[in-house]
Amino acid sequence: MKKNIDTLTAGTYDLVIVGGGIHGAVLALAAARAGFKTALFEKGDFGHSTSANSLKIIHGGIRYLQHGDFKRMRESIASRRAMMAFAPHLVKPLACLMPTYGHGIKGREIMRTAFAVYDMVAFDRNRGLPADNRLPQGTSISADEVKWAVPGIQEKGLTGGAIWYDAIAGSTERLVLEYVLEAARYGADVANYTEVIGVQKAGDRIAGVTVRDLSTGSTITVNSRIVVNAAGPWLERLAGGRFRGAGQLWATAANIVVKKRLFRKYAVGLEGYTEYTDRDALIKRGKRLFFFVPWQEDYTMIGTSYKPYRGAVDDFVLQRRDVAEIVDDINKIYPPAQLTMADVTFCHGGLLPMTEADAADANRADSVQLDKSSQIIDHGADGMPGLFSIKGVKYTTAPDIADKMVRLLQDEKWFGPRTSGSSGSYKAVPPNRLDHGPTIRELGGEYERIRKYLEGLYGTRWRSVFGMLVQQDGRNKGDGLWLSEEPALLFAEVRYFVREEMASTLADVVFRRSNLGSAECPGLSILTRIAEVMGGELSWTGEEQERQIAAVLQVYAPLTEMGAA
Repeated sequence: MKKNIDTLTAGTYDLVIVGGGIHGAVLALAAARAGFKTALFEKGDFGHSTSANSLKIIHGGIRYLQHGDFKRMRESIASRRAMMAFAPHLVKPLACLMPTYGHGIKGREIMRTAFAVYDMVAFDRNRGLPADNRLPQGTSISADEVKWAVPGIQEKGLTGGAIWYDAIAGSTERLVLEYVLEAARYGADVANYTEVIGVQKAGDRIAGVTVRDLSTGSTITVNSRIVVNAAGPWLERLAGGRFRGAGQLWATAANIVVKKRLFRKYAVGLEGYTEYTDRDALIKRGKRLFFFVPWQEDYTMIGTSYKPYRGAVDDFVLQRRDVAEIVDDINKIYPPAQLTMADVTFCHGGLLPMTEADAADANRADSVQLDKSSQIIDHGADGMPGLFSIKGVKYTTAPDIADKMVRLLQDEKWFGPRTSGSSGSYKAVPPNRLDHGPTIRELGGEYERIRKYLEGLYGTRWRSVFGMLVQQDGRNKGDGLWLSEEPALLFAEVRYFVREEMASTLADVVFRRSNLGSAECPGLSILTRIAEVMGGELSWTGEEQERQIAAVLQVYAPLTEMGAA
């Protein structure tokens, strides 16, 4: 996958997608696979913003039982299955536990009935999935088993626990990139660090976009019959705010990572301590759930905390006080955690659309009502035919909304009759002409370790990364194969990221190509070595390497201050 801006002005695209988060990435693959000539532009790195800032759960919509919303359940189930089939090396089953109390709405009997209903609705949840990636049916466990899994849990009224299975993405950022890579294999042209700064019109129709390459400052015009705006919180910028539904309200969604493995075996859902009313729920539980998700070996991700956001979209960043409030909330929800600021090793947050009904509720966190369903907006009624916007609500359901968008584009009014069953041509990876045999023999037992490591991160693409290791310049002379043993990273991976995956900053590698930065800040020595390797690939000066390191450290700066406080 190579970035080549100069080729994008030749001819006319069927579809230009603005925004390289999960919705834009999945749509790019779906459109290219359906035979549409597609281009995707992202003003930052792929998956760098809202799509990176999640609790990593790919959920099947079990929460929608309380709304009686079987349509959303089916959309979530199908989308989760699609992601688990597309990237089984990244999206794995996750066992979840919610303690049950009493014999009413929060009791074990009600939950057992709910799971029976859900399992009927999700009858096809495992269709086409590999055997080791299938989700068992929900079940229940005894109070004693819950007390073992959740040490120190409130025992008064505890009757047991409800167990269900969702999925977790080992890297939501890497999953976005997998969709982008596959879209490129189907012929889509993709580019990061390219900002769409305006739309072009021919008469009363959209005719393309104006694009600025942020690495060079150059501006080009890209012709396209259709433009789909999948820019997340920057949704309104492209259309100039002149459309139905403009003035969208946003809520911050924040999660933290702590260096404590709080619970055994399960991701655990515990009720918050403040009252909350889901206005659309038929069955009202009265409080939000906080999820405690096992992360890597020694960490727990906790969230999600929501607050109304009133500032400019570009200005959003989690502050020290936001994280401090979450820590305080968690200690009230689960006192045995005994968290301090120093336990927090990472935090991430994004902006999600919330309903207008909450505008008068100022900054009350318990007032946030998130939009329930993703939406495709046709701007033809706003005087911009050919422009569509996707207002995405859930990471999980990106495959569903991409499928709907492609079916909409297949209407003959946009492109005329199309060949039945037409589809994009798949670009097979060119065979690696290098002989791997000598390298495999040289590695001996280390080869199997490297193979398993690469398969876990890259799935079927692992051979491409291994091919970089085989090349003479895929290693560092005298330094061996591993840039870092713990956390694991090969020298060859860094070069692969730059040459084949459009990584152009240190942050691209630390946060989105690898999982190095997803739990806590890597050591300065590791950052320095990565910067040196990237510097060799991208001709960075020593000063530029220092600047790149400083930019990564800045992401953790609030946490560093808290740890020292």
